[in-house]
Amino acid sequence: MKISYELNPPKIVKGEQFDILQLRNDIQVMVDRASQLAGLAWGLHLTDSVLGIPRLSSITAAIHIQKVLGSRCPLQSCSLRSRDRNFASLCQAVSDAILADIDSLLILLGDEPANMPGISGLRPSEAVIMLKKEGYDSKIKFNLSFPASIKHCPAKAVQKKLDARPHSFVTQSISSLSDLGEIVDTAKPHGIKVAAIVMVPSEKNRQSASIIGLDWSGYEKNAVDFVRQAASIADRVLLTSPNSFKSGIELLRQLK
Repeated sequence: MKISYELNPPKIVKGEQFDILQLRNDIQVMVDRASQLAGLAWGLHLTDSVLGIPRLSSITAAIHIQKVLGSRCPLQSCSLRSRDRNFASLCQAVSDAILADIDSLLILLGDEPANMPGISGLRPSEAVIMLKKEGYDSKIKFNLSFPASIKHCPAKAVQKKLDARPHSFVTQSISSLSDLGEIVDTAKPHGIKVAAIVMVPSEKNRQSASIIGLDWSGYEKNAVDFVRQAASIADRVLLTSPNSFKSGIELLRQLK
């Protein structure tokens, strides 16, 4: 099974003002967690300012982890928000990722920052098409996000994602294996792989599940079997446990 684990880089500002000592301490916490994941997870995925809250760059976070873990570092992928970037800055970030030997990039719109409403004109599917046109895909894989159910994605939007020909679709947190199967059936004829995100069902993650409308009642009591079945349907599984690293590690150990 190919099971990756999602890590959130630290927030840049905690409280009201930037504190470099606090940021360095939080980076160390992130690196320590990555070290615990080495040998348990097939890959690590670094997110990009979830909920629009500024965090350390996913690529910078990946580089910090690489420096400490070296050859023990699991395969790394990163999210890149297109909302915050024009094409020039996106190309800069992609080049940085290539130089850092990142395996793949998930290009997604990203949540709107609370203090800076509005979005750029650069949509993820358009960004992937533009990046592939300039040949970046010869050195790094590009992925696009996909709803947890194809029923929640208008046909026109699905077609745009298919036309972009990403390496993979990365689902939102799934709760239905049949819905996952439909996504795979849609992607497979186009040579597109699928990574299924599964949120670890723990009490500390319950609020996060509620925010995104995730009903995990169908797998809450047997998450191990659910992940294994998801891994047999999709090409890989990405575990996310936003508020409980301990629960995520425990589930990974059960899956070994």
